[in-house]
Amino acid sequence: MDLKAFENLELIPLLLKKIELMENRLKKFTPPLTTKKEVAHFLNVTPRTLNNYISNGYLQEGYHFKRKNDRILVFIEDAIVEFRDNRDKGMVK
Repeated sequence: MDLKAFENLELIPLLLKKIELMENRLKKFTPPLTTKKEVAHFLNVTPRTLNNYISNGYLQEGYHFKRKNDRILVFIEDAIVEFRDNRDKGMVK
């Protein structure tokens, strides 16, 4: 067995810590995404376009947002950021 393959295993916790620090720094650059107006602004669309994204199924209940009594309670920040990134790559029309 080649022990050289295990030489860098001790670096894994250090790398995980660095990734965590980078994620925390990135969160500072993401505006709050709690209201339709904030999400629309973040996506650089109008609130009407955001409503169209929801009604056409581009933003999915349970993944991008949660509802209660037919009202959106909360948008899920990571899913909204993912949607924006995919849309900007042309993966969402």
